[in-house]
Amino acid sequence: MTKAVFQVGSSIAESYNFFLTHLSHFVRLAAGPFVLWIFFRGLEQILLNEYGIIFNTTYVISLITAAFALVWYRQFLLGAAHASYTRLVAQGFRGGNFSLIRLGRGILRIAVITLALVVPTILLSMAAIVFYQTDGSSFTQKELNELVLKCTFVVMALLSPLLIRLSLHSVGIALGRRNMKVTHVWQKTSGFTFALWMMSFRAFLPISLYAWVLSWMLREIVLKVEMHYLLAVLIVNVPSALLTFFMLAIVVAANAEAFRVLIGVRDGDAPHREDSGVPRVQPEQAAAGQAQ
Repeated sequence: MTKAVFQVGSSIAESYNFFLTHLSHFVRLAAGPFVLWIFFRGLEQILLNEYGIIFNTTYVISLITAAFALVWYRQFLLGAAHASYTRLVAQGFRGGNFSLIRLGRGILRIAVITLALVVPTILLSMAAIVFYQTDGSSFTQKELNELVLKCTFVVMALLSPLLIRLSLHSVGIALGRRNMKVTHVWQKTSGFTFALWMMSFRAFLPISLYAWVLSWMLREIVLKVEMHYLLAVLIVNVPSALLTFFMLAIVVAANAEAFRVLIGVRDGDAPHREDSGVPRVQPEQAAAGQAQ
């Protein structure tokens, strides 16, 4: 398969077109995560205001949005019949039975990715602290937290081109390709680092900026207007959640389209693009890294 057919603009256009033509499926798949998002944000405020308990729901919501991203991958690449949270919970996308080896491999991958991000962040933070303390300045805990946050942003920005290439491996996970290797994805995306980065940048940035500005404005409004805290939760989080799921749908579909072109799909995959002219990967050709 020739990789020259991959174009940033075409991938972005396809992601928006897929969203508009599958709006009913977006509503079906986003409804549950949306309700859970509002529920946990409300629970967070109830515990804080009624019982003085601090319960940060950010990580829970991150899991919810990740689940939506996985099923939207399935919606794009396999069709509605394979895109369900029941399948995610009951079977997992990779299929097969649970084993300690599979669990260990998953934990190892997470640990390696975490170290790849955390170690440079720590080193950069330490260098920044040494630099600022040469003039005798001291840091408060808040200033230290802000410094680490800035260093994290710098590291993520520097590593983002590589992470975006590796993110196509998550598409293989969503498709249930048990034998797909990171090295296979790395080889297939060679020469397309900047193109993939631009694709994700164009898909992610406009909507995320709009969502951030809107959320900031709504938070400022609810702070200045006296209202019940649960009403404030709804005013701030309803548009924020909707825009987040919309952004994820666009980014995921663009990423899945890149996977379809660069890595390849098999007969029966991406049913909405069967007439696209992109050759399908046959099982014997996929044995090295794409067997189901």
